[in-house]
Amino acid sequence: MHPDPMTELPKLEREWMSAWMSKDIETCDRILDDEFLLSSARGNLMPKADWLVNAKGPFNCESFEWLEILVRPFGEFAIVHSRTRQRASVGGQDWSGVFMLTDVWVVRGDAWRVVSRHGTGPLPEAAS
Repeated sequence: MHPDPMTELPKLEREWMSAWMSKDIETCDRILDDEFLLSSARGNLMPKADWLVNAKGPFNCESFEWLEILVRPFGEFAIVHSRTRQRASVGGQDWSGVFMLTDVWVVRGDAWRVVSRHGTGPLPEAAS
């Protein structure tokens, strides 16, 4: 039996973003499924290997705050919708503000793994 998504997925979301901020690539690698794909707000499709390389280098996050998180379980998969605020840069360009994230999680063995993230943002200030 896999862990309850209503308690496990918010914990894993926080663990993943904390690992991203501290450049803990081992933890990110464990949480991301081999099939992970990011649909970025900049219009890129980024597989796991590329995401991990960028997490080590040009992605830099100073602060990350969860404003809202909603878990929608569907058996062996779940969708997590969230609204977040970050202070970050990508390759020296400011990438700060409020973002909407949609993550898809699946059960692999006895653990949840994220297979997809779609990010939108930064949103206009009125949305924060």
